[in-house]
Amino acid sequence: MRFGIHVPRQADLPATARYAADIGCETIQLFSGNPMSWTTGALDAREREAFREEIEKARIGPVLLHTPYLINLATPDRKLQANSLRGLRAAMVRAHELSVGPVVVHCGNHMGTGTDSGIERAVRTLERVLDQTPPESTVALENGAGRGTEIGLSVDELARLIAPFPRDRVGIVLDTAHLWGSGFDLSRKPVLDQLVADLESGPGLDRVWAIHGNDSDADLGSHRDRHALWTEGRMGRRGLRNIVGCEALSHLPFIFEIPGETPEFDTERLTSMRRLDRRLNARRRSPS
Repeated sequence: MRFGIHVPRQADLPATARYAADIGCETIQLFSGNPMSWTTGALDAREREAFREEIEKARIGPVLLHTPYLINLATPDRKLQANSLRGLRAAMVRAHELSVGPVVVHCGNHMGTGTDSGIERAVRTLERVLDQTPPESTVALENGAGRGTEIGLSVDELARLIAPFPRDRVGIVLDTAHLWGSGFDLSRKPVLDQLVADLESGPGLDRVWAIHGNDSDADLGSHRDRHALWTEGRMGRRGLRNIVGCEALSHLPFIFEIPGETPEFDTERLTSMRRLDRRLNARRRSPS
């Protein structure tokens, strides 16, 4: 596994990349723009090139861009549909400018019109976005916890959302706190094994591109999205060990979405994760 965090924005993008390298990130996630705004903003060529150079020098990859929270791919509201299309398109253009990806977006809320209708609208929006963005740009749908009228909770719903699209352009990011909220007790290995089997027989494990590694303060199956630092939530160390030690997931980037209060905390956290990864997976990776 490659480990990293959702990196807090520094003075500019090159400084953000240097910060990530200094604390030991091997992969990172950034917001594509202001997470609570429709405006992505502009980057000059000098900042884009400097960021790419810092990322390459530090050998950080992949770099995920998370879209603003305002986007709702499944909404029946015409104005929100249009804004969501523009917001996702802008994020994918930004990813192309920076030579990064995938862009991570939440599946959306059907707003009372039903899951099937919500999935249909989300697919139509994604079709339009892919038609309007560079062919190298990619998008990954993040599973939800199930609050309100959210879609993309089950493996089946995720499969239906991504099935119409090329395998190299649309994938999935699994958020562990959201899985917990929607009823997957990842602290029990048989539950994780069944999830992996369902992914393999459904959308395909090759469509899973990254893991958002979050513990949860919410009750199991509560449909609440309450991220917590690992070992401080309800999934605990056992859930973390199960995920890192799962052979089918061991090649994926693993990104903590909650930064620590200090750079030193994150440096030690990432170092300890690499130790855990080696301890759990070294035997299978060593030559026979």
